[in-house]
Amino acid sequence: MWTEVGKLMLLHLLLMELHSTQGTHTDTDCETGQFQCKNGRCVPTLWRCDDDDDCSDNSDEENCRKYHNLSN
Repeated sequence: MWTEVGKLMLLHLLLMELHSTQGTHTDTDCETGQFQCKNGRCVPTLWRCDDDDDCSDNSDEENCRKYHNLSN
């Protein structure tokens, strides 16, 4: 049984690695609903301008409007 679990873990890690490298290519466009970072990575558009560096180069946080609460 442990050998089957080990095989599944290895397959899972391999698939995660393949998926993470797909986001680093700059010669392809991102899918609909995704933002393309300057480094070529694709992240969900909802992650843009959320004060979190999702691109690992902070390009998803550039040129964002900051709204301030004026009622203070």
